[in-house]
Amino acid sequence: MEIQRLDIRLRESAEEVWALQHPAYRVEAALIGVPDLPPLRDTIQTLQRCGESFFGCRNEEGELVGAVSYEREGAERFTICRMMVRPDCMRRGIGARLMDNVLAAEPSASTWTVTAEIRNLPALRLYERYGFEREEIFQPVSDITLVRLKRRPAPANL
Repeated sequence: MEIQRLDIRLRESAEEVWALQHPAYRVEAALIGVPDLPPLRDTIQTLQRCGESFFGCRNEEGELVGAVSYEREGAERFTICRMMVRPDCMRRGIGARLMDNVLAAEPSASTWTVTAEIRNLPALRLYERYGFEREEIFQPVSDITLVRLKRRPAPANL
């Protein structure tokens, strides 16, 4: 498996991410019982305009089987926006490989944040395994409860 940066502004990359995002988020929608998750409303054009930085994971055949995106908020703050793995490739460590890569890509980060639906236990376990701690629970709409998690760098040894 190979991790590489994706230029989402290119139509070909946006098409690949869209083709991955829809089946991946349909699994989450079924898991939490909410059929109309916002990522399922994305189009190729909205992905191209999202302004996020993307990394993708390709299998041996070159197919995109996972992706993660993030945004910079100021000089040292970053937010993970999307994490997706092709349904037939879930539970194979792809999410962990993407997390390793995205966190290493921004060594100057003082803070990382991410949100996950409270019923998406696999996502919450992944983020917590990487040192993210639950900070806030909120409901953007009546049938979705989100958890905001935050990761700060480990303190330097004195």
